[in-house]
Amino acid sequence: MEKRQLTEFLAPAPLKAISEIHVFSQIDSTNAQAARLVENGLQGAQLIVADCQSAGRGRRGRSWFSPSASGLYLSLVYPFSITTDALQGLSLVTALSIRSAIQNLANDNLQLKWPNDLLVGNKKLSGVLLELCNDDKRTWVIFGIGVNYKLSEEQKLAIDRPVIDIQGILTETPSIEWLAGNIVNCLLENIDIFTNSGFATFRTIWNRYDRYYGKDIVVQNGTSARPGRSLGVDESGSLLLLTSEGVQKISGGEIFPSLREKSEVSKQ
Repeated sequence: MEKRQLTEFLAPAPLKAISEIHVFSQIDSTNAQAARLVENGLQGAQLIVADCQSAGRGRRGRSWFSPSASGLYLSLVYPFSITTDALQGLSLVTALSIRSAIQNLANDNLQLKWPNDLLVGNKKLSGVLLELCNDDKRTWVIFGIGVNYKLSEEQKLAIDRPVIDIQGILTETPSIEWLAGNIVNCLLENIDIFTNSGFATFRTIWNRYDRYYGKDIVVQNGTSARPGRSLGVDESGSLLLLTSEGVQKISGGEIFPSLREKSEVSKQ
């Protein structure tokens, strides 16, 4: 990752909004570095990008496979003055921003999986990990973003789920700096919209590209497994699940296809 090239792909507004850009050849985790910056009293939004992570992290305590030159590993740390409750939905907004950044180069096979994954078919292209830090005046949100960029076949086999990369979905692979710059451009634009209008503005487009909208799923949250049919998300970004007991609002958990959905996919 070349810092000078990255800044060339950032639009004027993001360049103004970001106080400092940190580029590492290797780091433990861009999210961990972002948290350290908050602890050290950072001023203004900051961007951290690495070519390789030794301890990359995903949601629910998972590790994020982070070999050199194979993925985009990025964290944006951004201050909010609104309440923590009002931040619900930001994770979905982040996934939408990644999709917006690359949709013009790809086709409409890019789909979303609640709450923040980007899929091509049943293969994962990107994931998001949001973390909160607080100081005396505001809440800092760390937007951790991982995108599979150029994975070898051996690297794909080393990951515990089906994956796909940017190289595999585009006829011409953009530079890693282009990818990072355009994701940050879209994310900061959407953060501004979210701050002013909340998640409701994004609800329709999320449901349009939701991989499991209208499908039978199971929502796993800890030891609880709740089956039902996905009705998409509401104005807050919560998942609406139609169950035998009626429509339930789900604010946390992970989606898995039901046995029926898995059967249908295997026949395709």
